[in-house]
Amino acid sequence: MDKVVMAYSGGVDTTAALHWLKRVRGLKVVALALNIGQGGDFDDVAERAIDAGADAVHAIDRRRTFVKQYCFKALKAGAKYENSYYLSAALSRPLIATEMVALAREEGARYVAHGAPPKGNDQFRFECAVAALDPGLEMMAPMREWGLDSREEVLAYLKQNRLPISDGSARTYSSDRNIWGVRSSAGELEDPNEPAPEYIYQITSDPLQAPAEPEELEIKFHQGEPVSINGKRYQAVELVEELNRVAGLHGVGRMDTVEDRILGFKSREVYEAPAAHILHIAHDELEKLTLDSEFVEFKPALSARYAKLVYDSQWYTKLRESMDSFFRESQQYVSGTVKLKLFKGAVHVLGRHSEFSIYDREASRRHQQGGIPAASVAGYLELRRLNQMTHAFKQRPKF
Repeated sequence: MDKVVMAYSGGVDTTAALHWLKRVRGLKVVALALNIGQGGDFDDVAERAIDAGADAVHAIDRRRTFVKQYCFKALKAGAKYENSYYLSAALSRPLIATEMVALAREEGARYVAHGAPPKGNDQFRFECAVAALDPGLEMMAPMREWGLDSREEVLAYLKQNRLPISDGSARTYSSDRNIWGVRSSAGELEDPNEPAPEYIYQITSDPLQAPAEPEELEIKFHQGEPVSINGKRYQAVELVEELNRVAGLHGVGRMDTVEDRILGFKSREVYEAPAAHILHIAHDELEKLTLDSEFVEFKPALSARYAKLVYDSQWYTKLRESMDSFFRESQQYVSGTVKLKLFKGAVHVLGRHSEFSIYDREASRRHQQGGIPAASVAGYLELRRLNQMTHAFKQRPKF
């Protein structure tokens, strides 16, 4: 009997897909469940896989790998897709694909499979990553091959076959959660003109109901990576979890946007990313303090390109790897602390400090002698004026 490794989340789609692979295709199914900080009881996921027909389950904790090797790389790159999405789901798919390929080799499996829907982005992310890592593996996409077009049809299949349904499965919108954020879309979110109902939000408080008193944080970075909060050192996973808790309590990190999907159509998406939002703000402030103006001006274009690479299923490309090398080198002096205040969904920057700061207090003073000599300023100004005068003599602007 041929064997397939199935990426299993415990949700309705992967549960139905797993059962279909077993019952219809007659395959031996090895379920792969990764803990990447999705919350809930992770042991329940393995039990649901067995109940759905899996012959074996591999449940693996990859939170640290996900945060260090994926999320923090995106943080250093300043990656935010279409200036709204911190790529929580998009970053996790290459990791899941990597683990699928490794397990398939270990198990001697002919196939790997996922439960992504036929109109979504994840089918591209899984299948392109697997193709890059092991072109010899055959890919199966039950939801695309099977032809179920709606969540209602999938739920009906689960009920018909008396398969386990996770908490929240009856909802009409889809949701994906990990330690870097939550993505929700479809169902009651499809009308972009209608406010998202409050029950959509999983890890952030309603800003209007957030604490009446602000909370201040000081985040310390070492070479672009966060290492402590308010003087207390944390491991990477624990640091992100703590920021999710604190920032989520204050309603920080909500985004409601319309974005362009890989297939070209637009989709209304609701995101929650408390830790990612705070870390990106703090990291940007520290870069402004420690990097020169040319880099600060140049980086946003690279950040946008990096985010699109991740979003568009191009993690395993030479361009992404080369950009990571560039960003890693740029972080050599991005070390220091940033003070923030959280209040009613907002993040206010209170201060920033670094021993590598290239902010010159004397040079920046406007009304006191010191720093740049006045004669030097006059000389530089004259050069700028001459440039404008040269253009004016040949190409005088209209007014």
